Amino acid sequence: MEVRLADNVIAVGGATSGLGLAITERLIEEGAIVLGFARSRDKLKALATKHGDRFISHPADTQDNIAVRKLGEAMIDYKIAGCVFNTGGPPTGSVSELSMQDWDTAYASTLRWKIALTGHLLPMFRKRKSGKLLYLESVSIKQPIDNLVLSNTMRAAVAGFVKTLSREEGENGIRANILAPGYHATSRITAVLDKAAQLKDASRETVEKEFLAGVPTGKMGNPDDFAAMAAFLLSPLAEYITGQTISVDGGLVRHITG
Repeated sequence: MEVRLADNVIAVGGATSGLGLAITERLIEEGAIVLGFARSRDKLKALATKHGDRFISHPADTQDNIAVRKLGEAMIDYKIAGCVFNTGGPPTGSVSELSMQDWDTAYASTLRWKIALTGHLLPMFRKRKSGKLLYLESVSIKQPIDNLVLSNTMRAAVAGFVKTLSREEGENGIRANILAPGYHATSRITAVLDKAAQLKDASRETVEKEFLAGVPTGKMGNPDDFAAMAAFLLSPLAEYITGQTISVDGGLVRHITG
């Protein structure tokens, strides 16, 4: 299916690894130009070398307020058509083992920068009467995951922000949605599985089987398939979709609406 993204500039966070990298590669395949942001200069440089003028490198630490402002300015200069808000998730942990510093850091890394960067982009999108905002979160928005209280809490806050944003900005042509991945074959799920194995004093293989027992498809998600959904939501084909949290989880979430 042609998603009509040729020569659109799309910003992608966490562009150098995991789901962010898969989305970057898919968008370029669809003819878009990607403004990729991440902390690793070397990995960004490698992508720029690989894709040439189809990839714009922008090193940025999203927990640095000045860096976020400069990132927003760069996106405005390049007249982006959409933005994928994505970085690594907060660390694993239970309520009893986390400090207030952990909570403050999770707020900065999972919620605050997304609100700030969105604020930088809205005036441009309002003036243009179009703009796609896509937030990569987790199925923990819909169904809390054990030992991930920081993610469960902060990503739910993102959902409240995005739903409100979609209602306030819909008449301005701005579309805001969330993609909520389940268990995909990335370094993030590796960390979650390793932590669970440690807590249970079990093998990694045993824990992975336990996790997948709750997934009707019985397997980890393919990041490339996830990226296809992201490309669709960033495209003109998704013009009438906004304010949604869409699970891509192999059927993991048990709620009747998914």
